[in-house]
Amino acid sequence: MAVNAGGAAQAASSQTATGQAFGTAGYRNYVLFTLLLCYTLNFIDRILIQVLSEPIINEFGLKDWQFGLLSGFGFALLYTVAGIPIARLAERMNRVRIIAVSIIIWSVMTALCGVAGSFIALLAFRVGVGIGEAGLTPPANSIIADYFPPRSRARALAIYAMGVTLGSVLAAAFGGPIAQAFSWREAFLLLGIPGILIGIIVWFTIKEPPRGYSDPVGTPQGRGPQIGRDIAQVDQQ
Repeated sequence: MAVNAGGAAQAASSQTATGQAFGTAGYRNYVLFTLLLCYTLNFIDRILIQVLSEPIINEFGLKDWQFGLLSGFGFALLYTVAGIPIARLAERMNRVRIIAVSIIIWSVMTALCGVAGSFIALLAFRVGVGIGEAGLTPPANSIIADYFPPRSRARALAIYAMGVTLGSVLAAAFGGPIAQAFSWREAFLLLGIPGILIGIIVWFTIKEPPRGYSDPVGTPQGRGPQIGRDIAQVDQQ
């Protein structure tokens, strides 16, 4: 009886796996390229401080180690540490909303970098950027995996990964000219504020797909805890 119950539980746990893509082709492409836009913005805001390094160093009289904190360690430490718990949240909560809130957080923090009055304030805002940006890629990869079946998933993930290069190029292409025409502060403001709108668009236009929807039929979903219960039932008999 325990074995039969386990088989029924396995069938129920894998019923969302269809092996098919989620949504229409047009909508899937919209979701993918919206996530690509988000990742591009992610790297624009991440790299921007390096593009604007000279005027920032001159205005605050920063030493090398201080700018290293702003552009490297201070950002990367929180980005790395925050990524793990956010990934755990993405396994349990609405991934689209996690992405939307994360975009708004890092965009607000990027814009605030433009009004920072001291090194400490700028460092605090950069830490905020790191925390916000940590909330994009884990849920984005998970969403892409549920929209695209295995036969097209690698291509979709490769398109999403283009955001690294695009963001780095665009940060230099726009950050430098804006800083030259106005100041480094305006560059942070003008490149940070649009992300708030993008976060709102993500919240309202991207659908949360069923978990495991595009996996091959019969793929167990969340099978680990049930296996433990099945073994315990067998041991009791």
